[in-house]
Amino acid sequence: MARMTLGYSDLYSEVSYFLGLTARATAPTGTDLATCKAIVHRGIRQFLYPLDDKGQPHEWEFLKSFYSFTTVEGQWKYALPIDFSEMTSTWHYGVSNANPPLLKRSAEQIIAMRTGVDSDGPSEYFAITPFRYSAVTGTMFELWLYPTPSAGETLSGFYIADPVQLSAATDLVIGGIRAIEAILESCLAVAEHQEDDMASSHHTQKAAQLIQTLIKFDKVTKSDKIGNLYSDRDMMWPTPRGFFTFPDMDNVY
Repeated sequence: MARMTLGYSDLYSEVSYFLGLTARATAPTGTDLATCKAIVHRGIRQFLYPLDDKGQPHEWEFLKSFYSFTTVEGQWKYALPIDFSEMTSTWHYGVSNANPPLLKRSAEQIIAMRTGVDSDGPSEYFAITPFRYSAVTGTMFELWLYPTPSAGETLSGFYIADPVQLSAATDLVIGGIRAIEAILESCLAVAEHQEDDMASSHHTQKAAQLIQTLIKFDKVTKSDKIGNLYSDRDMMWPTPRGFFTFPDMDNVY
């Protein structure tokens, strides 16, 4: 059963049609194919890291990955997944452990803590630091813990994952059905700017509109605020009710 999202070839074929290289739904070839693929890659990259309507960076919920691992007694450095970009949470111990979540510190602070006092026990602090660069995999990241774990404990958290580059023609685009139209317009906006000398700005404007709409949906998904908020002076009948109204009133996020 086919899904309503688009694949890699759908994107570069649509770019090719927009540029007048091929008929609609026909894949380009040769240097035209290389050009259209490069445009798609740029369009996806620009889509992945947008600014919201207030000019603040937005992190897509579909880029967040859950990661869990078990510490090793006496080991304070741990390699993070190859697609790791940045943490979006702290680290939490497993349900059977009553230790509080870890506090974030810089790598320099972790080294300073370890200097002269190499203590062990349940870790209380963590740092994320680059530790290796490869031309194939890019920059790899490492997790540092302090104190050094004295036993195997489960730690879990969420991080932003860097998506892999599309390669096969049938590769599906990240974000699913909800995101695909915004991604397509983002690719066409790059084509409009890079190859069409901005003869029009239709796709650039449409991409911006769809991305801002998608950001609003995405913010609702991750919101933890449910219900209206009022001050005491707004809610005096029959007695002041504090900041929360009844749950059947309109929600705000």
